[in-house]
Amino acid sequence: MHLSDLAQLLFRETAAILEQQGRADIAFIQLVAILAQRQEQIQRWQAVLEMSGDTCESSTVRKVDGQQVVTTMLRARPEVAMLSDALRQTQSLLGELGLTPSAFLRLTGGKKDDGAGSDEFDF
Repeated sequence: MHLSDLAQLLFRETAAILEQQGRADIAFIQLVAILAQRQEQIQRWQAVLEMSGDTCESSTVRKVDGQQVVTTMLRARPEVAMLSDALRQTQSLLGELGLTPSAFLRLTGGKKDDGAGSDEFDF
C-alpha cells in the first residue's frame, strides 16, 4: 500500500507502540497502514476547517411570481462529515489494535500497570 511521507511517519509511530507492547505482528500491517492514512486525513481536514471554518453559504436561485428569488443557506462544509467519519474509523481501528484504554484493559484482563505515580498524564 502506498503511503505518503506523513502517513509513513504515522505508520512508524503506531508500529513502535505495538512493538513496545510486544504485540507487533505482520498481520497488522494493512490495518496500521489504513490507520495511518485516516490519521493523515484527519490532520488535513482539521487544517481545512481551521482555515475555512465549519460552515459555508449555499445560494439557490428560483423564480417566484416571475421574479428571481435568491435563497442563501448556511451549511456544514463537506469536510466536517469527512472528518467525523475519519475520526470514527480511527477510533475503531485503534480499538481493533488494542490501542484504546478500554481495549488495553480487555487485553490485560482489566489489570492496570502497577506503576503508582508513574502515569504520564499526572501533573
